[in-house]
Amino acid sequence: MALAIGNMLYHATLQRVHQHSDETPMVWEMLLYLYILYSLDWHYKSTMPTFIFLYGAAFGVLHHLIGFNTGFKVHYMLLCLLCIPRMYKYYIHTNDVNAKRLAKLYLLTLLLGSICWFAGREFCKKFSSWDFNPQGHAFWHIFMGFNSYLANTFLMFCRAQELGWDPKFPASWDFFLMRRSPNRRPSDIGLWERINFE
Repeated sequence: MALAIGNMLYHATLQRVHQHSDETPMVWEMLLYLYILYSLDWHYKSTMPTFIFLYGAAFGVLHHLIGFNTGFKVHYMLLCLLCIPRMYKYYIHTNDVNAKRLAKLYLLTLLLGSICWFAGREFCKKFSSWDFNPQGHAFWHIFMGFNSYLANTFLMFCRAQELGWDPKFPASWDFFLMRRSPNRRPSDIGLWERINFE
């Protein structure tokens, strides 16, 4: 939610201070992914969440005061790269075909979103002279929205597997369908509607 609100603030105003409210939650999201991916291997259970919280808070303050530009991009890419080895481990250790398909869709949306971002950034002046603007930046947001959803869903599935819950996707699952079951808490709404725990 913080990422969505920060993103709306920045794109509605295009002010530098609101760009920080867009970028800082992106780093917080990656820190959350790192926690989900690596916390079971951490020997001191309270150290990792404390460190991640302090790191995220310090980054938010420094980013607001200093305004990293290229530094933010490099920092964000490094956080993403730290997630790849464990995501790959989850991918090769799961036997669920639908979970593997979910991971492939995650990579596809990441690739398409990156292409749209690069095209929108590099060819913006050229596109603005055309009669039709392909809206690379807007498509980047669309693909990255799906990408975030797919990443979260894949991580939830893998974490449930790692905790021994034996999650299963039904053969006819549809991850874009979110249906609320009357006997579930609101926090359970989403793909978990379609995952059966046995």
